Amino acid sequence: MTEQDDQDERSRILYHTLNKWIGNKELVSVRRKLTLTKERMINAGKCGINVFYTGSRSEGMQMKGSDQDVMLFYKTVIVTCPHPYISIPQGRANNSVLWMRDADSSRPGYVTLELVHLGQECPAHLIKSIVPVGKQKFISSEIHRRSYMDYLGKSMKLNVEVNGPATALMDEDSHVSVDTDYVLGLSCPDWPKEANEWISRPRLHGWPDQVLRDQIVQGGCHLVPVGDKTSADTFLQWRISFTTAERKLMYSLTHVQFLVYGLLKYFLKQISGKLEQLLGDTDILSSYIMKTVLFHATENTPDSFWQEKHTFLCFMFCLNILITWVNAGYCPNYFIKRNNMFLGRFDAGNKQKLLHFLIDLHDMKWQCLSVGTFLQPPLGELVENMRNGATETLLPLPSGSECECDLKIFSEISSSICRPDELPVSLALLSKSKSDLDEFLAYVPTVQAVLLIGTESFGKHIHVRGNKEKYKHLRKCKKLLSPLASACTSPGSLTLATYYYQTGNYIRALDICKHTITSFKIYFGGRIKREDKEMYRHQICGQRYTLLQKAQMIFASDILFTQNFAQLCPSHLHDEIEKLERDILNIPPVPYALFLSFLCYYELGDNMRRDTALSLLLYMKSNKYQGSDSTWIVHNLLGICYEMVGDTRKALREYNDSLAVKVFSQYLNPAKERIERLQSLSKGQ
Repeated sequence: MTEQDDQDERSRILYHTLNKWIGNKELVSVRRKLTLTKERMINAGKCGINVFYTGSRSEGMQMKGSDQDVMLFYKTVIVTCPHPYISIPQGRANNSVLWMRDADSSRPGYVTLELVHLGQECPAHLIKSIVPVGKQKFISSEIHRRSYMDYLGKSMKLNVEVNGPATALMDEDSHVSVDTDYVLGLSCPDWPKEANEWISRPRLHGWPDQVLRDQIVQGGCHLVPVGDKTSADTFLQWRISFTTAERKLMYSLTHVQFLVYGLLKYFLKQISGKLEQLLGDTDILSSYIMKTVLFHATENTPDSFWQEKHTFLCFMFCLNILITWVNAGYCPNYFIKRNNMFLGRFDAGNKQKLLHFLIDLHDMKWQCLSVGTFLQPPLGELVENMRNGATETLLPLPSGSECECDLKIFSEISSSICRPDELPVSLALLSKSKSDLDEFLAYVPTVQAVLLIGTESFGKHIHVRGNKEKYKHLRKCKKLLSPLASACTSPGSLTLATYYYQTGNYIRALDICKHTITSFKIYFGGRIKREDKEMYRHQICGQRYTLLQKAQMIFASDILFTQNFAQLCPSHLHDEIEKLERDILNIPPVPYALFLSFLCYYELGDNMRRDTALSLLLYMKSNKYQGSDSTWIVHNLLGICYEMVGDTRKALREYNDSLAVKVFSQYLNPAKERIERLQSLSKGQ
């Protein structure tokens, strides 16, 4: 084997290792489709905020350390470049209008925002951020960011951490953080003049092409509340963000280019510990700089360069670009070349240390992939082991790709809920669907929305006169609950079982609960068991089932309750419902089915089966996936059952254990109030 053949073989192994680790082309496409569909559904709602998903997960990447960031921006605030005459679009007079003004910044890409029209529906955070400067009024990024930060902290009763323009959430009691950064920014339909060079710069290899450039320019930009760290005064400064453009560019990459980006992110994670030891700071290089490297590399090379057999060569080419930038002390922002992203990041001493470190890594060639401890064993060792062993294990079975895609789809829909005001969009998507995936992603939100309409209407039968009218309302509710019940066991069938319990049909409710407890289902409320994944691959994949048929056979996720359908929820859980406000109460399916069985047997006076259901619920507490390690609600369900049978001591124990569960949603837990009530009753006796 020649040296070139050896390099090609190693690169092929590297490519397939990354493909298996980060995701193959089909899986990446599914992840992106899920992101776009979820985004579209949410933004169809009546909320005054639009959502845009950013970060590597929204780009289709799933690897250790992948981030999921959310950019939020007001629907009623318009940012635009100054015009001689401003006119408010017809029908949007309630909108607030801001003008972008040049900022006193050391580098381009930062602006101030002048308020030129205050609409009647101006958001509270924006009003709080208005600062007079002479006869003009500007929006302070610092006040705006802090106002939103305080709002999140108070509304969710959590600590907040500021990361640049983003706000991260932390539960002080459980020390659990949300794996998402939130940025409340502003949308601008105009392309900023600072980035005009990007539109017309020479492109020898045609990337991005004219069509994509036009789409990006028409999409405008965003403003995020953070100033230039190198400026003396950042109080009024906002940074121009090209996050929508960046996602479009990421979606246009070839799969090899996408995997090389993943390799660059991995490489940065691997050397982060070394960087901290060497420079005392891990933020000198960032994931965004690595993305910038890839964009410049893609723009300046032909498609033929990015081949499977050149994977490592492409990585080294990107590393060379980074070394060149560090040597020059200049990292050009991809959209605004005059914006040096290295400015203020390191001094001359650290620059030389970083340069020598990167050159040493470059000279190590393949061995540079074995540096660091982020992934064990390191990627370089994995490649070498595969090279000396059975490389065919890198090539997944056809059913493996189907399995990964399906499980990703089911995991995503398990964490989403479509509200009634989103129904027109889901129906439109359903009518235009051309593939099984498109149809499934539109059908599930549709029947979710229909179910919510049914649950919200349940209580209406209470206020009507006559049994005939009551029956009409209840029958209508049941019909609205049935479509999701036919699609999945939970939340579909379990919600219908709750309806049967509330209407006194305990036998029908118990039949559904028994089916939930005894039938094989994959629980998509948390980490999926390896044996379930293997069973799915062997029994379900390759059988030409539709996604809906697969969901009917194996799908189960948490049953969900909100304040909007408190009437349908068993009254025993109203303490939990009252704490929700805009939140959702999630209950794992098997514990809920056992709890509902307990309630049914209690009403039927069948003490033996009631106690059996309680014993099984107690056993479920130790379940790794649906038990009390991952949610406090299981303790509360047990506590309620013990209260009903008169065992106050055990009820108090469960409520105390509930408060000790370290999960993010602990702020929604009413266990403390339940304990105080029980103790008060005990004293009264």
